[in-house]
Amino acid sequence: MKTKTEDKEILTVDESISHFRLSRRKFASLLQKDNNSFVVKYFNGRRLIIKNELEKYVNEHPEIRRRENAKRQ
Repeated sequence: MKTKTEDKEILTVDESISHFRLSRRKFASLLQKDNNSFVVKYFNGRRLIIKNELEKYVNEHPEIRRRENAKRQ
């Protein structure tokens, strides 16, 4: 059984994008910067994300979220 992202403290990049509904392009660009407090690097350069720190960042910078399409009637 997989653990839900709501229950995790550390997320993968893909889990972070899905959980916070982030723009993949903007988030990838953000990850290229070295001064992100929410990124933890492990072996082979794999990036893992500290969920609470990313949540704080997203609350301060909502522009990295995906735009929601207008619902059609």
